[in-house]
Amino acid sequence: MRYLLHHRPLIATIALVVAAGCSSGGSEWVVPTPAPGTTGTKMHITGVVHHYELEGGFYAIRADDGATYDPTNLPPEFQKEGLSVEADALKRNDIVGIHQTGTIVELVRIRKR
Repeated sequence: MRYLLHHRPLIATIALVVAAGCSSGGSEWVVPTPAPGTTGTKMHITGVVHHYELEGGFYAIRADDGATYDPTNLPPEFQKEGLSVEADALKRNDIVGIHQTGTIVELVRIRKR
């Protein structure tokens, strides 16, 4: 018992490090600007950002299940080829885009995986 009381600060520090490491598994969530509207079907996406040269160039997310999503509001810090991401989004069937490379979505929040 004396051993535990004597090393309490060390044990507390270890507990905090372990808890922080297990909490999210990824980086902090980012809310894109402009924020999405309220229209659309809620969905969760995990995948990789890819750059496409069509129509002047744009970034889309190729999901782990093979689907491709064309985000209307992908923040600049996430516009990196090969970046692994996780996002909550709204599927927008009411919007037509020029990219023709997947389902159009508005991101509610996104983070690096």
